[in-house]
Amino acid sequence: MHRPSQTHCAFRSVWLLVLSGLFWLTAVSCRPAPPPPPDAAVASDRVKLMVNQDGFVRVAQADLAAAGLEIAAFDAANLQLSQGETAVPFIIDQDALIFYGQAPTDRYTSQRAYVLTSGIAGEKMVETAVSTPDSVTAVSAITRTLRLEENLIYKSEARDFLENAPADADVWFWQPLRQGNSLPFEFDLPAVTDGSGQIRVQIKGETYNLEVENDHDFDLIVNGQLIGTIRFDGQIYYTGVVDVPAGVLQAGTNTLVLDNKPEGATFLDIMDLNWMAVDYAAPPGAINDELILSGKNGVLTLTDFSAAPALFDITNPEAPQKLTGTSAAEPLTLAVQTGQTIAAIGPQGYQSAEILPMRASSLRGADNGADLLIVTTDALAPALEPLVAARQAEGLRVAVVPVAEIYDEFGGGAASPDSISAFVAYAAQNWQAPAPRYLFLVGDATSDYQNYLGLAPVNHVPSPMVPVSFSGETVSDARLADIDGDTYPDLAVGRWPVDSLTAVESLVTRTLAYESGTAVDLALFAADGTDGSFASMAQRLSEGSRFTESQVSLLTSPSAADVVANWNAGTWLATYIGHGSLAQWGKENIFTLDAVKELQTAMPPIVIQLTCLTGLFTQPDQTSLTEIMLAHEGGPVLTVAATSLTLSASQEPFAAALLSNLQDTAVARIGDAFQNAKLALAASPSADLHEISDTFTLFGDPSAHIVRPNSNPPASSAAPPTP
Repeated sequence: MHRPSQTHCAFRSVWLLVLSGLFWLTAVSCRPAPPPPPDAAVASDRVKLMVNQDGFVRVAQADLAAAGLEIAAFDAANLQLSQGETAVPFIIDQDALIFYGQAPTDRYTSQRAYVLTSGIAGEKMVETAVSTPDSVTAVSAITRTLRLEENLIYKSEARDFLENAPADADVWFWQPLRQGNSLPFEFDLPAVTDGSGQIRVQIKGETYNLEVENDHDFDLIVNGQLIGTIRFDGQIYYTGVVDVPAGVLQAGTNTLVLDNKPEGATFLDIMDLNWMAVDYAAPPGAINDELILSGKNGVLTLTDFSAAPALFDITNPEAPQKLTGTSAAEPLTLAVQTGQTIAAIGPQGYQSAEILPMRASSLRGADNGADLLIVTTDALAPALEPLVAARQAEGLRVAVVPVAEIYDEFGGGAASPDSISAFVAYAAQNWQAPAPRYLFLVGDATSDYQNYLGLAPVNHVPSPMVPVSFSGETVSDARLADIDGDTYPDLAVGRWPVDSLTAVESLVTRTLAYESGTAVDLALFAADGTDGSFASMAQRLSEGSRFTESQVSLLTSPSAADVVANWNAGTWLATYIGHGSLAQWGKENIFTLDAVKELQTAMPPIVIQLTCLTGLFTQPDQTSLTEIMLAHEGGPVLTVAATSLTLSASQEPFAAALLSNLQDTAVARIGDAFQNAKLALAASPSADLHEISDTFTLFGDPSAHIVRPNSNPPASSAAPPTP
């Protein structure tokens, strides 16, 4: 998308993640859930069962007892299984509970949590007799599917320009397919019948030639034989389907080539491979003691099971039924009707589930109340004690809430930002008045929620994704505090995106030191000189504020050394306007990661970054400039930065409101100044201003005091806090 240079603030040099290496089956690198700390209260009447793929799950009574679940009687009258707010049917088979588990569809979680609660009656799975076949034809072959997928490349902008892209369109891709190249793959099939089948390839067009119809094309070659060509047009998600003739597929190793070497419809042809699926004709025997049959009509002889299988109808996976009335005669036969999906599961065919304890919680207690909500991890919470004590001494009510407890109490065990949103809304609407004013997130986050790249932080406090105009999607801490559903935050939100106890301890110490310091009566404005609009905006902002000429240092097109020198000489407020990226201010290195090392001041300024992407703290393989600044001893403890690309013209109203609030002595805390500036945007219907609210993030404690020139350090007091 072309944008005039004077109106946009960032050059797109980031937002693409690539790792080398290929794997032939879908895989997710999951983080094991950390156990509750020794002093955490654990519920004895419920556990969560974690499932990561579709299939029947068997959980032994002994394993439930070992996990701490107290069960008066092991039957449906004393056990309830649920997923979210929905009851899940199950059966009891001797000493085990059996249910149909499903893979998560939520982008935020790699496991679906099922909660098993004792002492409450659950929903017993319906039993029904096997069907009478419409045909007595023997089923001699079935269709099996092998899905091939790896998620190695993240492209947030995949939805940027795609009108046909669904809201849940996949933004993780396997690898690119370019003109003149080919992609070879190998895959194994356990058994085939006649070697026929079908191959489906989902791919997204990256380039677009308006003058050529079907400007993307490539051949499919299976085991050395050309079986067809896939063609499509434009920058869309497209699933191509090619039939595989009999005799081509084989048991064992097969080769598949996506061949884009031949000259195609257009000279420049780039596509992104998402996934492939091989549907192949196979013998109707069990594999790994499991057989799923769908779309057939006739009589099936069940073979290759270790023992007589249990039979289930999973046509409706939300309400599976146990099939009864089969003959005990050998060989076992099963009648299947068109439209049915039947699962036959032998003793070794059940999946296991990870059994995890659930936290006991008092978060719904009627006597709870807080001005400041701190959401963090169990590991990081101890480092916050000095900050909590300081805020309580000022009269703030403070609640430190482990994110694991939030997941269990408000998300049914799901480690999702939606669980955090549900908790914040509950606290705002149900805790004792006055409602919480500040939400402080202490922990790191990532846009790789499934941990495909294996780089996810240990101390993880997730942020939700929101759509944005110029980069498809980005994270938005502000949405966690949207109580009334208008998509604007109702609490002032701040974050420390850190992953270690040491980092939290440092920021606590530096924040409290900042609040006891003395500010220099000077405001620094640095403007990118590559476009005159940035210097003009800096001039307007400085003149529109309450600064006198002697209080402002205005630098146009400075070097990193200039910025560092002015910073270290002393300033209470530093504002940058211009181009930006994850790693720097400006195209010409106005301020860089290396320059951060030169910051030496013991009284850092509040830093306002009116640029793009410097606050993108969720990039899995790259640390943002803002994170580097926060970690440096001479860096700021309060800074505002964006997680996305936005226009300078949209940033200016927010900046003017923020600067006005920062200078208003009636506004004592940084979170109030930040929130007031966000709410000033809510009065406008502009979608661009809404994106400013979503993407500009406060990195720091929202309850921190603003230290202005000639102001006194905040005094400890039991009096109510000043707004």
